[in-house]
Parts: sequence; structure tokens; C-alpha cells
Amino acid sequence: MSNVQPLTLTVEQAGQVLGVGRSTAYELVRSGDLKCIRLRRRIVIPVAHLAESLGVDRDAVWATLTDGTDRPPAPVTEFPAGSSPRDRVAAQVGSSTLF
Repeated sequence: MSNVQPLTLTVEQAGQVLGVGRSTAYELVRSGDLKCIRLRRRIVIPVAHLAESLGVDRDAVWATLTDGTDRPPAPVTEFPAGSSPRDRVAAQVGSSTLF
């Protein structure tokens, strides 16, 4: 059985491949920097065009989406029961004060 992949991506998927957020991906579509196909209210990005723009083959685009490592896992930090949210954020940022 062959693994057939669609010829298009959603804007969110294209953003994931490009390493940008959802809003930025839609802005790229709006500005024309990211070629799209509009199917009534749906916007899709051709995999072939995205791969060509990035200078990679289609399999590399799909590998980016299927490897599951789009973001590194957040470090797990234990906090004392009485700590405030501000203390937690400061510990994650590495600073004792935020302002």
C-alpha cells in the first residue's frame, strides 16, 4: 500500500513548514509572497510551489510536517506550592523581576 499525500497544504501547515506562526502565514498569503489557491472560502497552498520556493523536494516538505518535532519540549520545572505566577514566570525567563 502506498502512502499518498495531498498536493496541497493548509495555511497553518505551510506556516509550520516555514517556521512561522498562523497569523504570519496568512499575512504571506494576503501579500502574495506565498502562492495559494482559493477554493471558495478555503485557502490551500500547493506543496509543489512551496517546495520549489524553498529549494527542496516535496518529500522534505512532508517530512517537516510528519516528524513531530516542530517545537522543542518545554523544560519541566518544579515550583513550591506557595509560589506566585510571577515567581514562576521569572524562573522560566531567568530573571527575578519582569520589569
